[in-house]
Amino acid sequence: MQIKVSVLMPVLNGDLTHLGLAIESILHQSFEHFEFVIVDDGSNEQTKQCLANYAKKDSRIVLLSNNENIGVGKSLNLGIKVAKGKYIARHDADDIAHKSRLEKQFEYMENHAHLAMICTAVNHIDMQGMTVGGYGVSERSEDLAAELLLNSRLCHPTLMIKRSVLNEVGGYPITKRAQDYLLYLKLLEHNLLLGGLNEVLVDYRLNTQSITRKSRSKQLDIAQNASYEHVVKQIGELDKTSFIAFWQFVATEGKTKLKITNLIKLKKLLKHIKKDEFLYRAWAKTFKWVARNGLEQKLTLTNTIIAVYFYYLF
Repeated sequence: MQIKVSVLMPVLNGDLTHLGLAIESILHQSFEHFEFVIVDDGSNEQTKQCLANYAKKDSRIVLLSNNENIGVGKSLNLGIKVAKGKYIARHDADDIAHKSRLEKQFEYMENHAHLAMICTAVNHIDMQGMTVGGYGVSERSEDLAAELLLNSRLCHPTLMIKRSVLNEVGGYPITKRAQDYLLYLKLLEHNLLLGGLNEVLVDYRLNTQSITRKSRSKQLDIAQNASYEHVVKQIGELDKTSFIAFWQFVATEGKTKLKITNLIKLKKLLKHIKKDEFLYRAWAKTFKWVARNGLEQKLTLTNTIIAVYFYYLF
C-alpha cells in the first residue's frame, strides 16, 4: 500500500479510555493510504502496554518509544524523521478525528497544491465527550496570517502539512509548549501559504489535565515573546513592556491591567493594524470585545478610556 498521509501523535500518559478513542478514530478512517506514527514520550507502563497492544493488532501503526520524557517538540521531530507520507496530519491522544477527516483534508491539499498546510474547524468536547462549543477557521491565507499576529486561533490537532515543508523549515521548534504557534510563524517567515477547511473534522477535548492547562503562564510567555519578535520584524522596534501588557490584556480577555501610556507607546502597532485590511478584520472586533469585557470586570477611568478608544476611535 502506498502511504500518502502519516498521522503523527505524541503520547504522554493520560486517560486510557480517551487514548483508545483517539486511536480508534484514526484506525477507522474512510481514507486508506495512511500510516499512524505514535511517539510514546516516556509514558507509564499502563500507557506503554496500551500502545503496544494496538501496534500488535494493526500494522499501520509505527510505534516509537522514548526512554525518557523529551518533550512534544523533540518527539514530533522524531516522528517526522520516520514518516513516509507526502503529508503529515497531527492528532492528539485525547481528541477524536471524524471518519472522513483524512480523506477530506488529503483531497483539499491535492486540489490546492500552492498551500503548505491547512487546519479545519473543530467541535469542543468535555471530558465525558459532550459537545460544549467549537469554532470555525478562516480559509484565505491572508486572513490566517493576520490572525497569527498576536497568537494562534488554529487548532493544532487538525493540522495537515506537507512533509517537505516541515523538512524545509527544520521541523518543529524544540520547545515543550506553544510549538504550534512557533511553527506557523516559521511558515510565514518562509513566505509559505496557509489554508483552512471550514468544516468540523475533529472533536477537540477540553482536558483540564493537559500540558496547556497546567502550564498556562509558561505557554503565554513563549507565545507573547514569539509574537513580539514577529511584530518587530514587520514594523520595527516597539516598547516591549507595553507590548507585553497589551498582549496579556488581549489574551486574558481584559482581565489584566493595561495603562493608557501602554497604548500611546504602541501607536505604531495600532496604526499598522488599523491601516491593513486583513489585520483590521482579524483583530478589531476582538479588541472591542476585550475592552468591553475589561470594563465589565472593573469600572475604572482607565478601562473606560480604553473601551471608548477601541469602540469609537480605532
